[in-house]
Amino acid sequence: MTIRRRLYITFTAILVLFALNLIFYFYGNRMRRSVLDALVRAMQRQNLISSISQLVGDRHKEITLMAATEAASPPSLTQLEQFRTQVDSISKEIASLRDLADPDELPELDAFAKVYQELAGSWRVYYENFGVNQARTIMEMAVHIEPLSQKIVEQMLPQIRQDEHARVEAASARSIEVVRVTDIITVIFFIASALIAVGVAFVLSHHINRGVGDLQLGAALIGMLRFDNQIPVRSKDELGQLARTFNGMSGNLLAARIALDATRKELEQRHKDVEHQKQIAESLLLNILPAQVAEELRTRNAVEPKYFEDVTILFSDFVGFSLSTEKLSAEDLVYLLHDYFSAFDEITSRYGLEKVKTIGDSYMCVGGLPVRTPSHSVDMVLAAFEMLHAVDQRNRPDRLARWSVRIGIHTGPVIAGVVGIKKFAFDIWGESVNRSSRMESCGVPGRVNISATTYNRVKDFFDCEYRGKVLTKDKQEVEMYLAHGVLPALMEGGSHSPPPAFVRRYGVYFQKQPPAFPAFLLDKATEAKAGD
Repeated sequence: MTIRRRLYITFTAILVLFALNLIFYFYGNRMRRSVLDALVRAMQRQNLISSISQLVGDRHKEITLMAATEAASPPSLTQLEQFRTQVDSISKEIASLRDLADPDELPELDAFAKVYQELAGSWRVYYENFGVNQARTIMEMAVHIEPLSQKIVEQMLPQIRQDEHARVEAASARSIEVVRVTDIITVIFFIASALIAVGVAFVLSHHINRGVGDLQLGAALIGMLRFDNQIPVRSKDELGQLARTFNGMSGNLLAARIALDATRKELEQRHKDVEHQKQIAESLLLNILPAQVAEELRTRNAVEPKYFEDVTILFSDFVGFSLSTEKLSAEDLVYLLHDYFSAFDEITSRYGLEKVKTIGDSYMCVGGLPVRTPSHSVDMVLAAFEMLHAVDQRNRPDRLARWSVRIGIHTGPVIAGVVGIKKFAFDIWGESVNRSSRMESCGVPGRVNISATTYNRVKDFFDCEYRGKVLTKDKQEVEMYLAHGVLPALMEGGSHSPPPAFVRRYGVYFQKQPPAFPAFLLDKATEAKAGD
């Protein structure tokens, strides 16, 4: 087989794999659209059922009120026409509901529509004879309206509403499952295709490189006038034909091969050294930039600023640090800060947060970027409790200095990007950053001070104390809260960490497990119960 044919086969295989990826991609999109359409229809039906329930209830109340009215005059033609229009509008909504229904729902809806038509006819008879034929209205109310209304309002509509709620839940679960499965299969298919394509390309390149290498050795041997040995003929293609012209070489072939092997080993070692240095450089880059930002900088040599509409920012500041700078040596001061900030780094990493920077004794981190996650507010407050605990553990009598820490948290939008071309740094900007800094500066030592925005996100998880409106440095009154700990109801479950009640609520809100949980909060909860 010629090299040209090998190249044709390789490119054809890659194109086929690419086409298969596209086919499955479009198939996955079609499946997503199908389940999403079913979910939309189910939600539309649910809205129509609620509207029909409201309208039927209103008409029933109106008839009941009329029946309770003594010596009332007959309704006017305008009132009668308005009543007929309202009754007909319910029929139209029932028809719309039937148009949106699945085949298995039609018998139930047809039965409901039939009963409603009977009830609507009785309503019309009652309305038309009200104040004119009192005996007829009483009979219509007793014989038809009351039984039919009770059947629709108390039996049929609740059952339809319950069935439709179950269908909405099923459609929603189906939508999530289809998206999850198609995403997994797409990723697996893509990885498998990539591996196959790389394998095919590697085999071809290996074949060519090996043949060219043999020819290079043969040319070197001819230059040294050694024709005793032969180049191995590995194929019948162009490379094999060229190799046959070098047959007869063997004398210096062994020495040349040894020299070439030594050169190759040296190159491999150099390549390993280069790769090692590259890994060190990438590791250093990841220490100062988020992984996604570092990858964008590496591939594009630039980072585009991005808008994140919802993140949570934390600022911390040590109380008493300025006084310590006057008493401690620079070496001791740096050692203490390194100890505290190393603990903070470990905490932010455990909760999936992103450290932004440190400024003096101030530590800044953010949750919800560069990977958007809905749980960032709760994760940030949990991390803040761990930071307070880490500081408390280090406030021992044998320490060079004992500090307390203020922590402020705010949730809002920011702009994120990388600035500078030398010693560049990842940073975030926006009013939300200023608000978070104000939360810290107006905070209480040893406590977690949060804004009203963050409170609204975490109030279902944490016990918070309203501080009222606090005057900030920029002369603004801002509502603030102190987070005391996890809600007692969520700490139930014995000594399990994290508590099952907390995990259950976390999963309901964010559809995932919490990344970590402060174990010391369980100890406090256990001590509090023992004290009670």
